[in-house]
Amino acid sequence: MNNKLTIWAKLVSSFDNSADGFSARKLSAFTAVIVALVATFKYVDNNVIINTLMVWLVFALLCLGIITAEQILKFYKKDADKTSVPPKEEESNDDPKI
Repeated sequence: MNNKLTIWAKLVSSFDNSADGFSARKLSAFTAVIVALVATFKYVDNNVIINTLMVWLVFALLCLGIITAEQILKFYKKDADKTSVPPKEEESNDDPKI
């Protein structure tokens, strides 16, 4: 019973600036995962369930600081560069203008 009270005390202490509570990043990630599970299984159909779960889990990883927005943007930019048409090489002039 005492263990449950300390968990509640730490949870309440998380909302102020004391060092006694849980981390805000951890609480945000935990909330994101719980909301993701409930919303995904209640409202999402089977066609996009994997994509939806991936989006929520990326949000949780962002909250925890495991990945950064810069890393995600670089990943998508690298993926977009692979699918785009390569640029044409410029024709070289034998007689460059000075």
